[in-house]
Amino acid sequence: MKFNFDISNVNYIKIIYKDENAFPHCIKAALKDINEHSIYASAKFEENLFIKTPQYVELGIITDTGLYKAFSDLKYITKEPPYVFFTIKTPDDMEYHQNREFFRVKMDENATISYLEGEQEKQISCETYDISANGVRLIMDSYVEFPEVVRITLHLPKKDIVTDAKYVRKDEEDGILKFSFSYTDIKEADLDYISQICFKKQLELRRKML
Repeated sequence: MKFNFDISNVNYIKIIYKDENAFPHCIKAALKDINEHSIYASAKFEENLFIKTPQYVELGIITDTGLYKAFSDLKYITKEPPYVFFTIKTPDDMEYHQNREFFRVKMDENATISYLEGEQEKQISCETYDISANGVRLIMDSYVEFPEVVRITLHLPKKDIVTDAKYVRKDEEDGILKFSFSYTDIKEADLDYISQICFKKQLELRRKML
């Protein structure tokens, strides 16, 4: 899809870059300007932030209707506290994902669901099937009738994330019973952490396919 849209419709962008150990990181930034040559964005200044430039980065441009994705060159950054400014080469084309801000990746991690059944609190231990920054699918041994809102604890690598979530649906495939949930109350820092591990998983899958 040709890179051509109104800047006023952009909510924010995500820049996925690699550190000196080739580990991916995700930074959220406000879009300031776009022209045929460059994208300009700004984020909150961090004292220890170091991003090697130039480098090839992945962009996620989030609008009200969906997500534009592309790869491009981060040309340079300028630190002017309290902000840091990014200059990125404008890509020729972008991939559009309608109403899908983030992709899902397969991830086998432990999780806990807590919910009320009448006045009694129930708790179920389970495993994740896949996860994104929008929601998660969890594997169950048997059917459970969940209320509309539950509390989920995701036991992810190096961090436990607790969020309220809305029960969406269930599906069964190849004998695996999966329940889908979308996050309704999650901290921005936790959302960024999930994005980072999802991007890391995607990069690992790409390397295996090469």
